[in-house]
Amino acid sequence: MRFLSVLMLALAALPDVAQAEVKVLLIASNYEEAGDEDLRLANPLADLRLIQSSLGSTTVRDMTVLEEPTSEEWQVGFNAWLDTLSGDDIGMFYYAGHGFQFDGLNYLLSSDGVSLIPLDALITQITNRARGAVIVIDACRDNPYFDAEPEKDLDIVAIDGASRSLGFIRLEDMSDAGNGLAQLGNLRGLSAVAFFSTEPGNVAEDGDQPGKGSPFAIEFAKQIDRRQSLDEVFRKTAVAVNRRTNARQSPWRQGDLAFDVFVSGMRTLPIP
Repeated sequence: MRFLSVLMLALAALPDVAQAEVKVLLIASNYEEAGDEDLRLANPLADLRLIQSSLGSTTVRDMTVLEEPTSEEWQVGFNAWLDTLSGDDIGMFYYAGHGFQFDGLNYLLSSDGVSLIPLDALITQITNRARGAVIVIDACRDNPYFDAEPEKDLDIVAIDGASRSLGFIRLEDMSDAGNGLAQLGNLRGLSAVAFFSTEPGNVAEDGDQPGKGSPFAIEFAKQIDRRQSLDEVFRKTAVAVNRRTNARQSPWRQGDLAFDVFVSGMRTLPIP
Protein backbone atom coordinates (compact mmCIF):
# COMPACT_ATOMS: atom_id res chain seq x y z
CA MET A 1 0.00 0.00 0.00
CA ARG A 2 2.84 2.36 0.88
CA PHE A 3 4.48 1.70 -2.54
CA LEU A 4 1.18 2.32 -4.33
CA SER A 5 0.69 5.60 -2.49
CA VAL A 6 4.20 6.74 -3.39
CA LEU A 7 3.64 5.77 -7.03
CA MET A 8 0.36 7.70 -7.20
CA LEU A 9 1.98 10.77 -5.65
CA ALA A 10 4.86 10.54 -8.13
CA LEU A 11 2.51 10.31 -11.10
CA ALA A 12 0.42 13.21 -9.79
CA ALA A 13 3.55 15.33 -9.52
CA LEU A 14 4.57 14.75 -13.15
CA PRO A 15 4.36 17.74 -15.50
CA ASP A 16 1.94 17.66 -18.40
CA VAL A 17 2.99 14.91 -20.81
CA ALA A 18 2.29 14.87 -24.55
CA GLN A 19 0.13 11.86 -25.40
CA ALA A 20 -0.45 13.04 -28.96
CA GLU A 21 1.03 11.41 -32.03
CA VAL A 22 4.45 12.65 -33.13
CA LYS A 23 4.55 13.13 -36.91
CA VAL A 24 7.99 13.60 -38.42
CA LEU A 25 9.32 15.28 -41.56
CA LEU A 26 12.99 14.56 -42.43
CA ILE A 27 14.74 16.60 -45.13
CA ALA A 28 18.40 16.50 -46.19
CA SER A 29 20.57 17.50 -49.13
CA ASN A 30 24.15 16.68 -50.13
CA TYR A 31 23.68 18.97 -53.18
CA GLU A 32 24.88 16.26 -55.53
CA GLU A 33 22.99 17.72 -58.51
CA ALA A 34 23.61 21.39 -57.75
CA GLY A 35 25.43 23.32 -60.45
CA ASP A 36 27.85 24.84 -57.95
CA GLU A 37 30.28 22.15 -56.77
CA ASP A 38 31.21 24.30 -53.76
CA LEU A 39 27.82 23.40 -52.31
CA ARG A 40 28.66 19.70 -51.99
CA LEU A 41 28.42 18.21 -48.50
CA ALA A 42 29.49 14.75 -47.40
CA ASN A 43 27.04 13.77 -44.71
CA PRO A 44 23.51 15.28 -44.66
CA LEU A 45 21.92 12.24 -46.34
CA ALA A 46 23.80 9.94 -43.98
CA ASP A 47 22.59 12.14 -41.11
CA LEU A 48 18.98 11.80 -42.22
CA ARG A 49 19.26 8.03 -42.49
CA LEU A 50 20.79 7.76 -39.02
CA ILE A 51 17.87 9.71 -37.55
CA GLN A 52 15.33 7.79 -39.64
CA SER A 53 16.73 4.48 -38.42
CA SER A 54 16.65 5.56 -34.77
CA LEU A 55 13.10 6.92 -35.04
CA GLY A 56 12.06 3.62 -36.61
CA SER A 57 12.53 1.93 -33.24
CA THR A 58 10.47 4.52 -31.35
CA THR A 59 6.72 5.09 -31.00
CA VAL A 60 6.75 7.27 -34.14
CA ARG A 61 4.59 5.74 -36.87
CA ASP A 62 4.29 8.64 -39.30
CA MET A 63 7.51 9.69 -41.05
CA THR A 64 7.88 11.64 -44.28
CA VAL A 65 11.34 11.66 -45.90
CA LEU A 66 12.57 14.05 -48.59
CA GLU A 67 16.08 13.45 -49.92
CA GLU A 68 17.67 16.04 -52.22
CA PRO A 69 14.42 18.02 -52.75
CA THR A 70 14.37 20.83 -55.29
CA SER A 71 12.52 24.02 -54.37
CA GLU A 72 9.31 22.69 -55.94
CA GLU A 73 9.65 19.35 -54.14
CA TRP A 74 10.30 21.22 -50.89
CA GLN A 75 7.07 23.15 -51.26
CA VAL A 76 4.91 20.21 -52.32
CA GLY A 77 6.39 17.81 -49.75
CA PHE A 78 6.20 20.25 -46.85
CA ASN A 79 2.61 21.25 -47.59
CA ALA A 80 1.54 17.59 -47.94
CA TRP A 81 3.10 16.75 -44.57
CA LEU A 82 1.56 19.85 -43.02
CA ASP A 83 -1.87 18.64 -44.12
CA THR A 84 -1.43 15.47 -42.03
CA LEU A 85 -1.10 17.45 -38.79
CA SER A 86 -4.02 17.98 -36.44
CA GLY A 87 -4.38 20.21 -33.42
CA ASP A 88 -3.47 17.27 -31.17
CA ASP A 89 -0.26 16.26 -32.95
CA ILE A 90 3.37 17.13 -32.35
CA GLY A 91 5.06 18.13 -35.60
CA MET A 92 8.76 17.21 -35.58
CA PHE A 93 10.90 18.66 -38.38
CA TYR A 94 14.52 17.60 -38.96
CA TYR A 95 16.79 19.21 -41.55
CA ALA A 96 20.40 18.58 -42.56
CA GLY A 97 22.09 20.66 -45.23
CA HIS A 98 23.09 24.26 -45.87
CA GLY A 99 21.55 27.04 -43.80
CA PHE A 100 22.25 30.77 -43.73
CA GLN A 101 21.38 33.86 -41.75
CA PHE A 102 20.70 37.08 -43.59
CA ASP A 103 19.47 40.29 -41.95
CA GLY A 104 18.67 38.34 -38.79
CA LEU A 105 16.55 35.68 -40.53
CA ASN A 106 17.44 32.05 -41.22
CA TYR A 107 17.12 30.27 -44.55
CA LEU A 108 17.54 26.65 -45.67
CA LEU A 109 18.88 25.85 -49.15
CA SER A 110 17.09 23.62 -51.66
CA SER A 111 19.12 20.78 -53.21
CA ASP A 112 19.41 22.49 -56.61
CA GLY A 113 21.15 25.39 -54.89
CA VAL A 114 18.88 28.06 -56.38
CA SER A 115 16.22 28.67 -53.73
CA LEU A 116 16.01 29.53 -50.04
CA ILE A 117 13.30 28.32 -47.66
CA PRO A 118 12.62 30.77 -44.78
CA LEU A 119 12.89 28.86 -41.51
CA ASP A 120 10.80 31.30 -39.46
CA ALA A 121 7.85 31.00 -41.86
CA LEU A 122 8.18 27.21 -41.82
CA ILE A 123 7.95 27.10 -38.03
CA THR A 124 4.92 29.39 -38.04
CA GLN A 125 3.12 27.04 -40.42
CA ILE A 126 3.79 24.06 -38.15
CA THR A 127 2.68 25.81 -34.96
CA ASN A 128 -0.50 26.96 -36.70
CA ARG A 129 -1.46 23.33 -37.38
CA ALA A 130 -0.08 21.26 -34.49
CA ARG A 131 -0.24 21.25 -30.71
CA GLY A 132 3.50 21.78 -30.64
CA ALA A 133 6.51 21.94 -32.95
CA VAL A 134 9.92 20.31 -32.47
CA ILE A 135 12.51 21.75 -34.86
CA VAL A 136 15.93 20.07 -35.21
CA ILE A 137 18.42 21.83 -37.49
CA ASP A 138 21.89 20.58 -38.48
CA ALA A 139 22.58 23.35 -40.99
CA CYS A 140 25.16 25.73 -39.55
CA ARG A 141 27.95 24.73 -41.93
CA ASP A 142 30.43 26.98 -43.75
CA ASN A 143 29.07 29.64 -46.12
CA PRO A 144 29.89 28.47 -49.70
CA TYR A 145 29.02 31.86 -51.21
CA PHE A 146 32.09 33.85 -50.19
CA ASP A 147 33.18 34.02 -53.86
CA ALA A 148 29.70 34.27 -55.37
CA GLU A 149 29.11 35.78 -58.80
CA PRO A 150 27.55 39.23 -58.29
CA GLU A 151 24.92 38.94 -61.03
CA LYS A 152 23.19 35.86 -59.64
CA ASP A 153 20.51 35.64 -56.96
CA LEU A 154 18.55 33.10 -54.92
CA ASP A 155 14.75 32.92 -54.86
CA ILE A 156 12.98 32.94 -51.50
CA VAL A 157 10.30 30.26 -51.67
CA ALA A 158 6.84 30.56 -50.15
CA ILE A 159 5.92 27.52 -48.08
CA ASP A 160 2.38 28.49 -47.12
CA GLY A 161 0.58 27.62 -50.33
CA ALA A 162 0.70 31.21 -51.59
CA SER A 163 2.77 32.48 -54.51
CA ARG A 164 5.96 30.55 -55.11
CA SER A 165 8.47 33.34 -54.59
CA LEU A 166 8.40 36.04 -51.95
CA GLY A 167 11.49 37.73 -53.35
CA PHE A 168 15.17 37.05 -53.77
CA ILE A 169 18.58 37.63 -52.22
CA ARG A 170 21.56 38.44 -54.41
CA LEU A 171 24.50 36.07 -54.10
CA GLU A 172 26.89 38.96 -53.61
CA ASP A 173 24.88 39.83 -50.50
CA MET A 174 24.89 36.20 -49.35
CA SER A 175 28.69 36.31 -49.44
CA ASP A 176 28.48 38.72 -46.52
CA ALA A 177 26.08 36.57 -44.51
CA GLY A 178 27.19 35.85 -40.96
CA ASN A 179 28.51 32.48 -39.85
CA GLY A 180 26.05 29.85 -38.68
CA LEU A 181 22.41 30.69 -37.96
CA ALA A 182 20.73 33.43 -35.98
CA GLN A 183 18.36 33.17 -33.05
CA LEU A 184 14.75 32.66 -34.08
CA GLY A 185 12.54 35.68 -33.68
CA ASN A 186 9.09 34.08 -33.85
CA LEU A 187 9.04 31.56 -30.97
CA ARG A 188 6.13 32.97 -29.00
CA GLY A 189 4.62 31.36 -25.93
CA LEU A 190 5.21 27.64 -25.43
CA SER A 191 4.31 26.32 -28.89
CA ALA A 192 7.72 25.34 -30.27
CA VAL A 193 11.21 24.25 -29.29
CA ALA A 194 14.17 24.40 -31.69
CA PHE A 195 17.40 22.44 -31.31
CA PHE A 196 20.38 23.59 -33.38
CA SER A 197 23.57 21.64 -34.01
CA THR A 198 25.58 24.55 -32.60
CA GLU A 199 25.10 27.93 -30.96
CA PRO A 200 24.12 31.11 -32.90
CA GLY A 201 26.92 32.50 -35.07
CA ASN A 202 29.05 29.36 -34.81
CA VAL A 203 29.78 26.80 -37.53
CA ALA A 204 28.86 23.12 -37.15
CA GLU A 205 31.11 20.35 -38.47
CA ASP A 206 30.00 18.18 -41.37
CA GLY A 207 32.12 15.25 -40.18
CA ASP A 208 35.53 14.03 -41.32
CA GLN A 209 34.29 10.67 -42.67
CA PRO A 210 32.05 10.97 -45.75
CA GLY A 211 28.88 8.95 -45.40
CA LYS A 212 29.36 8.31 -41.67
CA GLY A 213 27.35 11.26 -40.36
CA SER A 214 28.02 14.60 -38.71
CA PRO A 215 29.00 14.75 -35.01
CA PHE A 216 25.57 16.17 -34.19
CA ALA A 217 23.55 13.53 -36.07
CA ILE A 218 25.60 10.66 -34.64
CA GLU A 219 24.96 11.76 -31.06
CA PHE A 220 21.35 12.81 -31.61
CA ALA A 221 20.57 9.43 -33.18
CA LYS A 222 22.00 7.69 -30.11
CA GLN A 223 19.68 9.59 -27.79
CA ILE A 224 16.39 9.92 -29.68
CA ASP A 225 15.40 6.23 -29.43
CA ARG A 226 15.93 6.00 -25.66
CA ARG A 227 13.08 6.10 -23.17
CA GLN A 228 13.59 9.67 -22.01
CA SER A 229 12.06 13.08 -22.54
CA LEU A 230 13.13 15.35 -25.38
CA ASP A 231 14.64 17.67 -22.79
CA GLU A 232 16.98 14.84 -21.79
CA VAL A 233 17.68 14.02 -25.44
CA PHE A 234 18.70 17.62 -26.12
CA ARG A 235 20.87 17.95 -23.03
CA LYS A 236 22.70 14.65 -23.47
CA THR A 237 23.25 15.30 -27.17
CA ALA A 238 24.71 18.73 -26.44
CA VAL A 239 27.14 17.34 -23.87
CA ALA A 240 28.24 14.49 -26.17
CA VAL A 241 28.76 16.74 -29.24
CA ASN A 242 30.72 19.26 -27.19
CA ARG A 243 32.97 16.44 -25.99
CA ARG A 244 33.29 14.83 -29.45
CA THR A 245 34.36 18.12 -31.06
CA ASN A 246 36.66 19.22 -28.24
CA ALA A 247 34.29 22.10 -27.40
CA ARG A 248 34.34 23.51 -30.94
CA GLN A 249 30.61 22.86 -31.28
CA SER A 250 27.90 23.16 -28.63
CA PRO A 251 24.31 22.29 -29.67
CA TRP A 252 21.85 24.92 -28.51
CA ARG A 253 18.11 25.06 -27.91
CA GLN A 254 15.61 27.88 -28.10
CA GLY A 255 11.95 28.03 -27.08
CA ASP A 256 9.97 25.49 -25.11
CA LEU A 257 6.78 23.46 -24.91
CA ALA A 258 4.26 23.44 -22.10
CA PHE A 259 4.54 19.67 -21.78
CA ASP A 260 7.09 16.87 -21.92
CA VAL A 261 7.44 14.86 -25.13
CA PHE A 262 8.55 11.21 -24.98
CA VAL A 263 9.29 10.06 -28.52
CA SER A 264 10.33 6.58 -27.37
CA GLY A 265 7.91 6.31 -24.48
CA MET A 266 8.30 7.00 -20.79
CA ARG A 267 10.35 5.03 -18.35
CA THR A 268 8.62 2.14 -16.59
CA LEU A 269 8.57 4.14 -13.37
CA PRO A 270 8.73 7.86 -14.22
CA ILE A 271 10.63 10.09 -11.82
CA PRO A 272 9.05 13.51 -11.16
